[in-house]
Parts: sequence; C-alpha cells; structure tokens
Amino acid sequence: MRKKIFMLGAALLASPVFAQRAGDQGVGLMIGNPSGFSYKMWLDENIALDAAAGVDEGRFDMHATFLWHNFNWSKGINDRLIKGINDNGDFPFYFGFGPRVLFDNQTEFGIRFPVGLAFLPHESVWEFFGELAPVLRLTPSTGINMDYAIGLRYYFPAVRARDHD
Repeated sequence: MRKKIFMLGAALLASPVFAQRAGDQGVGLMIGNPSGFSYKMWLDENIALDAAAGVDEGRFDMHATFLWHNFNWSKGINDRLIKGINDNGDFPFYFGFGPRVLFDNQTEFGIRFPVGLAFLPHESVWEFFGELAPVLRLTPSTGINMDYAIGLRYYFPAVRARDHD
C-alpha cells in the first residue's frame, strides 16, 4: 500500500514538470464583484490555482480557487468569431472551487464555484478572463451569493530547463 501511495505522489509531483504552462504565474486586476488584484499559478497544462484580494460592496474580499481548464471545448465550433479567437490564441473554458472570506463586522465564509472563459493570445504574456461564481455562504448565515468579474493578468513565465537539440 505504501508503495502505491508513493508512486501516486511521485506521479502527481512529476507531472507539472513536463507541462508547458507549469509554474507560469500571472498577476493582474479584475473589475466586478469583487474588484481588486488577481493572481494565478499554473500547476500543469490544465490545472491552476487562482487567488484574489479586493473589495466586494465595501467589504474586503479574499478568495482562492482550484481551477480546471478545457482548451478543446471550442475547437469544433464553426462560428467565424470563435474560429478567429482559436486561430489567435488559447480560449479555455474553466471551472473550479475554493474558499472565499468577506471581512466585515461579521466575517462571512463561503465556498466559490467559478465558471468562466479565458483568452491567452499567442505570442503574448497577457490573459483576459471573465467569470461568474456562485458562492455557497456558510457563515454567519447560510445562503447563496454571486461573484462576477472581468480582468486581465500579465504572465511571468516559469524558468524551465532549455531544450538541447
């Protein structure tokens, strides 16, 4: 059993090393609910961690999200606009989950479930995104809130070993 757990752990740790985006980090701004600063770090080709700090209706908002990206969802669409987007960059659909905290007189804690679209132009260090995120509010009372934002991030590529041909 220990051997299986070790092999699984080694595979999970090694997989990001071979991915093109692994380690790339983006910082930027988002406008909406909340508005503020955004950060994203790619763990592998399709998975990223996203975090943000900003203001939500006058309250300080912080959240972190584990995101899965589908880069192929739009490949079969024959629309000229979508085809033009795909020809000029990556256009992933993404979804995820993670904690969100609103700091106020009564701190509010919940779980976000964002769904969004991103555009990463080829030959560019920018990402543009838009998302909707239902929030399951757990404290101080239960309920549903809605986050939404559009934004952009500037990417600092990860340092990777160079290919020697």
